[in-house]
Amino acid sequence: MHSYSSEQISEFIEQKTQDGACAALAIDAARSELERETTGVLELVSSSLSTLGTLNSESLVAKPTRLSSKSADQHVCRVVLSQLGGDSSKKRNIAEALCVFRVIVPAEPPATPTAKPTEAVSKETMSSTAETRRLQIFEGACKVIARHGFGNATMREIAREAGLSVPLMYKYIKDKDDILYLIMTVNMQGMFTFFDNEELLSGTPEENLIKAVDRYIDYIGENRKYINLVYSETRSLNAENKLKVFDTERAFMKRWQVIIEEGVEQGVFKPVNTELLANLVYFLCTSWALRHWSIGHFPTQEIKDSLHSFTLSGLKAEMSES
Repeated sequence: MHSYSSEQISEFIEQKTQDGACAALAIDAARSELERETTGVLELVSSSLSTLGTLNSESLVAKPTRLSSKSADQHVCRVVLSQLGGDSSKKRNIAEALCVFRVIVPAEPPATPTAKPTEAVSKETMSSTAETRRLQIFEGACKVIARHGFGNATMREIAREAGLSVPLMYKYIKDKDDILYLIMTVNMQGMFTFFDNEELLSGTPEENLIKAVDRYIDYIGENRKYINLVYSETRSLNAENKLKVFDTERAFMKRWQVIIEEGVEQGVFKPVNTELLANLVYFLCTSWALRHWSIGHFPTQEIKDSLHSFTLSGLKAEMSES
């Protein structure tokens, strides 16, 4: 069973006639149902729609049922679309659709000793496609939100900017909250990739900390608009997604903490609360994005040098005279 929020339904109605919106929703639900047990790419052959009621902007449920066998040449799926009444006690059917697909199986490459099983290749291809789509949505959403702000961004405009249809976009995200979480996770994953690009613990603790600061400041220089968006819109996330973002932040913070802990263990840094100091150093660096309106006129190297001096002077242990 596939559920669509009232916001999604409003977007569909705005884009299409009732029959067009119902057909798009039914085809999307049928495709998702059949893809769970189908190897290959599903291509729509035909679809027919019977309208049973008037579609409004309330949330909608699509119930797909496979009518053909899994080994059939063509896959047939019946989809019933229904909405709850105004008192949310009775479900009323809006439309019923019959969708027919055929399966296109990519030609298998010649077998080699290192070839992967077909199932693994299929999953890898699907994963790659999903990642490509999410990246398209990420880039489209960032452009729209940069122009209008998160509150005024519409799903239709995000889909258009991403080069996707609204129904296709909804295969990868659920609502605007999901888009904001996607922006945050893609941005934070970029931090991990950028931060872990080289071995951070190859030098002395002071050298490692300087390298971490420099690398993160460079990353901020390239991604400042995304970082500011993350910080300004976190409050808009639901509780579940907000906790996920905080968990990811803690994982990133651990990388800073490891550097400081190594310095404390070697006696190079003072005995300090490493978790607290890791948070403070990280936030000091992030001020290059958050306070860019005030300090953006300073050269990047001066920002780095100031952070080196400030953090190391507070962390370095005083060496006793022998």
